[in-house]
Formats: sequence, C-alpha cells, structure tokens
Amino acid sequence: MTSPLPPPDLRARVLAAAQAEPMPPRAVGVRRGAVIVAAGLAASVAILYRIGGPGSRGRPSEYFVALAALWLLVGVAATWGGVVRGRSMLGRSVASRTLVATLTPAALLVTAFAASLAWPATGERPSGTPEHVICIVFTIIFALGPLIAFAAVRRRSDPVAPRLTGAAIGAASGAWGALCIELRCEHASVLHVAIGHVIPVALLTLVGLIVGDRIIALRARR
Repeated sequence: MTSPLPPPDLRARVLAAAQAEPMPPRAVGVRRGAVIVAAGLAASVAILYRIGGPGSRGRPSEYFVALAALWLLVGVAATWGGVVRGRSMLGRSVASRTLVATLTPAALLVTAFAASLAWPATGERPSGTPEHVICIVFTIIFALGPLIAFAAVRRRSDPVAPRLTGAAIGAASGAWGALCIELRCEHASVLHVAIGHVIPVALLTLVGLIVGDRIIALRARR
C-alpha cells in the first residue's frame, strides 16, 4: 500500500529549510506580502503615467473601457490562482497554477478578439513591426514590477513544483503588463494586440520557469 505521506527526502528538505529560516506569523506574512505586491503594481502604474498615462487615443471609448475591465479581471484571476497561496503553504493546487500558466495568454487574446468583433472599427488603424516591437518591450517593462514582487512573496516557498509556480507567476505578471500597455497603446487590431501585448505574456511565462527554479524552489541549506 502506498504511503499518503511525502517521500522521506522531501520531508527532510522541508523540515531542514523550516528550521534554518523560521516563518513569521501568518498575519505578518500576509501584510508584508500585500505591501510588496502593492509596491510592484505601483511601479507599473508609475511607469504608465511617466509615458503619458492611460487613454483611448483614437480607439472607441467603449472598446477601451470594456477591454481594460476584462483584462483587469484576467490579471486579478491570474494573481489569485497563481500567486496567492490560499490556505496551503505551497499555494494553490497544481491544477490552478497550470490553468493560470496556460490559459492567461489565451484569455487575453480571446477577450481582445471578442472586443474587436463588438467594435469593428478598431482594426482600421494600421500598425507594423516598429509598433509591435515597442509594445513588446513596454509590456515586459510594465510586467517587471509585478514579477519581482510576486517572486519576492513566493521566494523559497515551493519544494514540490517550483517551476510551475514560477510559470504561473510569470503569466500573472504578464497579464498586468499587458493591461498597462493596453491602457496606453493607440493600436487595437487583433494582430497588433496578439503580437505586441499577448506574446510577451507567453514569453514571461517561460521566464517564470527560470524564476521558479532559481528563486521559488525550496531547498535545504547544506
């Protein structure tokens, strides 16, 4: 009969790490995590206003508000499912983190496509490679604050699937970066949104694998 307990080597690693670095009370940890996340998001907002702030910039105002609201929901959901630990010290379930890592870019793209169908005029303004590259760069820049904050909050917290946690963190930070560039960008064609705003989210998800291995992984000190 298979034992319901984790393997002995895993238990030993967790106990050794816990003894080497005592955890603060849960309430203190939650408050500290909230402050760190708020600071990361504030950094993105500060950059947004530094380059001109949000605005429809020729896009239909209804489209602008609707897509911003939808992408805000995606960002909140990705953060809740991929970053927030919930009741477990290991974070949300493997299924939840997997959904965040795989479906966040898809959710952004699907909602953008739906908004373009509702407001067909959004595809009339042309965009090319320079616009795509600029938005890719700024999406990543906007995502850096949340990525650093999320990684700091989950640092050395996952002895089981740190790469998956890192991928979910990358996707969640990418969702916030995509929201910020969507608030600033003047181009709304599905092609541009897919290349300039959504592909960086997929790239950040891959970066999250490295973050998970280097920062999120819980290893016993030798």
